[in-house]
Amino acid sequence: MEDIVQAAGVIAKTAGEIGMTRDGLAKAKDLLQKYGDERDRLFEQMLSLLAKSDTDGITDDWKSCCEKGNDLLEGLNSDMPQSPAGEGLSGVGARDFFEGEKKVWAENGKGQLALVAGVIAKVNAANIGLIQQCNDDLKAVRDSNAEVQSQINENLDALKNDLMDVANTLASKKNDKTLTSWMKEGAARDYIKKWNDGIVQGTDGNLKGAQQKGGLKKQVLDKIEMLNNAREQLDEKWIDEMYRSGEDCAKSLAGAGETGDYRALDWARFGESCVQPLAESRDNAKEKSKSVFDELLPQFQQESTTTFADVTDDPARLADWKSDLQDKQESIQEALATEDAEIGELAEGPYRDAARETFDEFRSTFTGGMKLLFDKTKDAEDQLRV
Repeated sequence: MEDIVQAAGVIAKTAGEIGMTRDGLAKAKDLLQKYGDERDRLFEQMLSLLAKSDTDGITDDWKSCCEKGNDLLEGLNSDMPQSPAGEGLSGVGARDFFEGEKKVWAENGKGQLALVAGVIAKVNAANIGLIQQCNDDLKAVRDSNAEVQSQINENLDALKNDLMDVANTLASKKNDKTLTSWMKEGAARDYIKKWNDGIVQGTDGNLKGAQQKGGLKKQVLDKIEMLNNAREQLDEKWIDEMYRSGEDCAKSLAGAGETGDYRALDWARFGESCVQPLAESRDNAKEKSKSVFDELLPQFQQESTTTFADVTDDPARLADWKSDLQDKQESIQEALATEDAEIGELAEGPYRDAARETFDEFRSTFTGGMKLLFDKTKDAEDQLRV
């Protein structure tokens, strides 16, 4: 309590100069010491406020401490024994002490330090909440996508396998020279109709799955937008700016109280002590902010550009799938072109007419089915291009 010691020295010196009694001097020193002890307790209370994780009401509590401090100062001034030089602290030579303490209690009573601590704590709490929310949302999106993707992959495999079966069936019947009779008997009509039904079902399923993936992608993009919007008031840069404003305030307290010979040295030490809990709160808040904006946000961004970039999590797989389908389509079209020519070589009559009717229907259904397959696949891809 250097300020108290110096003030006591000033009072003792003044007492000898103005003719105060020993009892009067002793009482003045006792009152001053009592004020110093009470002020130290208020300092401790305010420091404890800065260290709290729950800062609700911190500014009001801080201002209440400052009001008590000012009341203590006023009480000290009014209780000071009267001297030949006048009343109060001014009468015993401690006018600078009184005026300086009054100024610094008023400055500290603005509550800026408490406001900064409260804001940093709220930022930290907000980031903690975001971490939990983002982790939960990311897990939910990934789990949902895994289910959707599994169904899409099954559909893609089934569609490819069904097309391979058409190619293999035509090749097999062509090799054993039963393709034309198969057409003539009409069994090919039922076969290609069943294949086309599979195309309709599979492409509808993929479109639905792509729409679900599109919805999940929108959730991811919305989360990215929300985090980017929150960055300005939750990121490390903003936390540092808030901390610096609190640090500047703490270090300026002594300057606010300096008056004449009064240096407010105890307030300088108090201000330095306030910096430590503020710095700890800053570091904790920055750590959580880093988790949000340097770890979680990039994960959402990566999900949007990889997992939800296309109908499949692996775009190369879809490209290979489409390439395989085009190859099979060409081989089937070649087989159908050969069969068309062979039917044309048949003699006119019921046999050729029956084969031709089924063949034309087979080729028309196949052509329409392939167009549907590629069109619906494109529609599915468009669901992810947002």
